[in-house]
Amino acid sequence: MPAAATWTAHPHFKIGRDREGHWIAVETHGRSGGYFRSRDDALHYARAETGSCVGAVTFSARPLALRLS
Repeated sequence: MPAAATWTAHPHFKIGRDREGHWIAVETHGRSGGYFRSRDDALHYARAETGSCVGAVTFSARPLALRLS
């Protein structure tokens, strides 16, 4: 399987804080995410959702937003 196909098969998450300082993990296409008590909890969730795929979880220096619908 080509590398590009493998990459798109796994979700990608960004982890950071929202404007109020809460830790969040957000899937880049808005399909999933959540609020967490700590950075480690957000990282654990994101790694579990991505199957610990290398490069699938990154940290954001900018405030993130989680849109609930």
